[in-house]
Formats: sequence, C-alpha cells, structure tokens
Amino acid sequence: MRTKLFVSLLVLVLVGAPATATFAADEGAAADPLQIVVSLSQQRLQVFRGSEVVASSRLSSGKPGYATPTGIFSILSKKKFHRSNIYSGAPMPWMQRLTWTGIALHESDQVPDRPASHGCVRLPAGFAKELFDQTVLGQHVVISADPVAPEPVDNALLPQPRGPAPYDPLKDHWRVRLEAAGTLKQNPAPLVSTAALLAPVRGEIGFARRADGPPLRVLITRRSRQEITADIQTLLNRLGYDAGPVDGLIGPATWAAVRRFQEDRGLKVDGAITPQFSQTLYAAAGMDEPEVGRIYVRRDFEPVFDAPIGIEDADQPLGTHLITASRFDAANGRTQWLALTLENQLPEFTRAYFNIDAEAHHDVAAADALSRLRVPAHVLDRIERMLSPGSSIAISDTGLGPYTGWKTDFVVVTRTGRPA
Repeated sequence: MRTKLFVSLLVLVLVGAPATATFAADEGAAADPLQIVVSLSQQRLQVFRGSEVVASSRLSSGKPGYATPTGIFSILSKKKFHRSNIYSGAPMPWMQRLTWTGIALHESDQVPDRPASHGCVRLPAGFAKELFDQTVLGQHVVISADPVAPEPVDNALLPQPRGPAPYDPLKDHWRVRLEAAGTLKQNPAPLVSTAALLAPVRGEIGFARRADGPPLRVLITRRSRQEITADIQTLLNRLGYDAGPVDGLIGPATWAAVRRFQEDRGLKVDGAITPQFSQTLYAAAGMDEPEVGRIYVRRDFEPVFDAPIGIEDADQPLGTHLITASRFDAANGRTQWLALTLENQLPEFTRAYFNIDAEAHHDVAAADALSRLRVPAHVLDRIERMLSPGSSIAISDTGLGPYTGWKTDFVVVTRTGRPA
C-alpha cells in the first residue's frame, strides 16, 4: 500500500496535478459565460463560471524569448486541427486563437510544468478537447503572472438591463414639421413614424425585449498615445509649425515642431509632450482640451460607437480590470457584475502625458476606478438598452492596444515588469 501511494505521489510531482473538468453550473448561473484564467507563475489554467471554478488544468506557456503575453483576450477563432503557419507546420489540435499574430490555446503532447512553448498556451490532450467543446467565440481569456479570480463589484455606474426606449407618438416628424411650417416641401413618407402608425394596435403586438444577442464589449480607457499625438500634429500644423503628416506618430518633423513651439512659448525645450505643453498648445489654438477618457463599444467583433468621458483625479492610475455580467436577469432589469483585476505597469508616455507620479501604484480596486469615471447619461442609457448576457467592461489606462483591430474584441495587453 505504501509503495502504491509513493508511486502515485511521485507521478503527481513529475507530471503535475491532473486536469479536472466538470463545467457544471447551478440553475441561477446556468447562462453565465465561462471565463478562462491562465496563471503563468503557477503554469495553471482555471475555468470560472461566475465566481466558481468549474475546471482546471496544468499548462505550458512561452519559454524565455517567446513569452506568452499577459492581459485580457478573447477567443477569435477555433479549429479542431490546425497546423502552425509560423513553426514548420507544427500540429496544434483543438486550437483556440487569442491573437491574429499566433497566440492560441491548443493541445500538445509536450506539456511540462514549466514554460516551453513559442508563446502559445499548451494544454494536455483530453482537457484541450473538452475546453474546446465548451467555449464559444468571444469568450474571454485572461492571462496573468499570478492567479486572479473574479469577485463581486457594485457601483452605480455599472449598467443594468433596460427595455427599449418608451413609445412616444410625438416622434412622428412629418406631423411636427407640418404643424410648424403649415406645409411640406418634400415627400413626407421617409418622415412617417412606424410607431405612430402602429399605435392603435400596439397592445396586440408583442414588443418584449430580447436579451439574447451577442455580448456587448465595452472598453473604458484614456485617450491613446496615437490619438493624442494626431491631435497635437493637427494643432501644430494649424498654428504654422510644420509637424508633418497627421499620422499619430512622433517622427523627426513632429519632434522638431514641438521643440519650436516650446521655444516660442517659453517652455522647457525638450520635445516632450507633457500636460503643460498640451494646455499651452490648446490655449494657443483657442480650443478647450478634450476629455481625458474614452469609452468604446463593440459587439460581435465590430465597432458600435465610442464617446468621450471624464476621469476624476486623472493623475492617478485606474488600474486594469475585466468586469463581466453574471446572473443576467432581463425580466427584472438586474445583473451581477464580477471583476478580475490584473497587474499592469504603465508605460512612460502614459505617466508623462497624464502627469501620473512614478510612485503611484497601479494596483487599484475596480470599485475605486469606477467611482472616478464620469460617463454621460445618454451614453450609459444606450449601453443599458443594448446589454445582453455575458457582456463585459474592460478598464485600462493605456488606450486601444496594438492587438485590438479587425475582427477582435478589445485586447488589453499588460506589463508586469517581470523577466520575459
């Protein structure tokens, strides 16, 4: 008996803890989306439904020189049998793509308990297939240095499901114009309100709200470096300083134009784009500075809309968070929100432009970040009317990331400051 027990323990040490999977859910959480969380320090993957771990597995991530990126990702495509188009056609069964540049979850016959891949997340046979069968496109995958887990968060800013806008027969625009002008000089047909025509029989028609569309993806962030730079190039050119083409890139022409403007305005001549430089430039152009923040909305990997928002205490980090709707109850207009908070060190440009102190800690609670956001009521109203099960809100200090683009959700890449 002791010999068998010793052998079993030895196997666990050499091979690692086995993969486990149940994917079961209680009735209240049955519609909750799965969230996949990868811990690089533990070489472990956990699958959450709500706040409950429903499956886990060992893994092997990218080895030194091929580090697996950390951050918030989504499953972009799935393929039962795939071969790498980068590494000599290497087999990648049960592939779930996270970026269009080659990062994916997939099965491998070599899954040591240490980083060994070229950047992908290798999973053991059996578990990779079972996970593949449970996921859908758009499912979030969070990759972090250390383990993280979703926790409930409550804040008045978090949207709740709402029905469609209330019916208003006065929205019949042709009638409004006719009463105002006494005559119509154009065909009124395009101005006729279908809602007004249906008013007499509205009670006989089912207008129940359907909350079964694709999940909404929301990103709350600061204006990006490229957006800030493009605006500065536009203003410099308008004021007669040749900053070159408006491309959002700080090339030699833009750098020289910034220096010339600084010299003319008595600023420190160093070519740096700082809060003082920005304030002076906008004042010289006779314009108000734009809001610090921006909110972006996507659905089904496609942009829906974006809008400016305010951030209080903009010289303090917001942190990096993924907040996901769970226990979605459209009938009662209520959903619970769960937050994952990730480590993320800010790049130097973000700190310099927004005057964020180098000692300001990036580890901010999700509720504290939400309390500093000022989202216009009409924007929040629009989001609430589009909200559906599995919707999520990502918060980041670093703008639209390089992996966010064609046929993606919002990808937030984090920096841990640890060796790659």
